[in-house]
Amino acid sequence: MKSKAIKKLSFVLYEDKFPPRYYSISKSFLRFLLFGLPTFTLICLVLVAAGGIYFKQIQRLAERKEPAIIKKLKSEKDDLLLTQAEIQNERDLLQKKLSEGVQSESGLSSLALFKQSPGRKDLSSSPEMQLEEIEVISQPDLINISFKIVNMTKNDSRLTGYLFVIMQIQDNLQVWPAGAFDNEAMQISFANGEFFATSRFRPVRADFRKVPGSTALFKVVILGRTGDLIFKQLISKPI
Repeated sequence: MKSKAIKKLSFVLYEDKFPPRYYSISKSFLRFLLFGLPTFTLICLVLVAAGGIYFKQIQRLAERKEPAIIKKLKSEKDDLLLTQAEIQNERDLLQKKLSEGVQSESGLSSLALFKQSPGRKDLSSSPEMQLEEIEVISQPDLINISFKIVNMTKNDSRLTGYLFVIMQIQDNLQVWPAGAFDNEAMQISFANGEFFATSRFRPVRADFRKVPGSTALFKVVILGRTGDLIFKQLISKPI
């Protein structure tokens, strides 16, 4: 007959001045004490360490993101304050112009096509911008002119205004943007121009219907938000 597997371990404990004591313990519990408990403890330690590293990384990521968020909010606040100051300045200037009424626009003969506006001034003698990368392309049905308006202000202050491009070929005259010319009044309102705002540069592309002729004369006109002439330039190109 096969002997039964031993499931318990027994031992007798002898101590001085005490009678012997008998103890027994199951082999499964002993294995748990010798192997299971240390393994479980090691797993818990690994999990705690991994959790600590994970939350540390999250904390560092949050610390890196926080300055960027603060910087972004500060930049947005500065932009809002700048916009508010610009609006206040333009409102005061517009009120002053309205109080002066419409005056003779001496020195503004280049704006003969434009409606008069109160207190308009010619500030184009010292422009804060210039045109670069001017290119004129003649196609079978279209003439395209492209260029960059480059900000030349100190500290890259933001430039705003209304842009017009007028093309003349012989007796034909066309205005960009389309719809800027009021056929009933036979004039151009400065607020119908292509509005832009830039601190660096603004690319521009204007398309015109091609008509017979050998040379195209372009006039780039930029008016400020209160109607002042702030930039003008003539461009002549063969087509």
